[in-house]
Amino acid sequence: MSGPIGPRPTKLWNTLVIKSKMNRSRSVASVLCNYFLAEFGPLPSVMRQVGGGMPADTVSVESSDVVLSFTCLDAPHFRSRTRAMAQVQSRDVVLVRSCRSADVFPITVEVTLAGGGLALFDLVDLDLYRHVDGALWLVPELFGAAIRLTADGLILEMVPPYSTVRERGAGIYRATAEIAAEIFPQVDC
Repeated sequence: MSGPIGPRPTKLWNTLVIKSKMNRSRSVASVLCNYFLAEFGPLPSVMRQVGGGMPADTVSVESSDVVLSFTCLDAPHFRSRTRAMAQVQSRDVVLVRSCRSADVFPITVEVTLAGGGLALFDLVDLDLYRHVDGALWLVPELFGAAIRLTADGLILEMVPPYSTVRERGAGIYRATAEIAAEIFPQVDC
């Protein structure tokens, strides 16, 4: 299948087009939501709004047992609510912080892992990382525990998917380029 400018290279493109047609929005929150949802497999037919004091842009992805939340407020806003939701629901909660100002939109991610009713485990100040195999990861500043996003949910790995800082930078660049292409689409003249 091909699009207006050639072949549609990834499932991400299809997901973003479907979602943007549904809500006609190219806001940072909607683009990021679609970006994450693409990793959890086919779009759910119904996504439940969460509430509970979380940001308005919060959805529950039942099939992956994950709550996704998006805000432009700096840390530590919503951190205690995120922990409380993870604890009460025994579900993993992802809080994405990004606010577009001019042409810059820094993105940081906080995750509270609570799947299976185990003790809560927090990871903060994570970056989006696109591996060369296409998998999306949330990685720390240098080395340490990282999270892989899959159709089954979030998977904690104690070793990140890169072995050098240069590889880390390349993966962050790939993820950033994908998001930027959706927020700032090319216009045919």
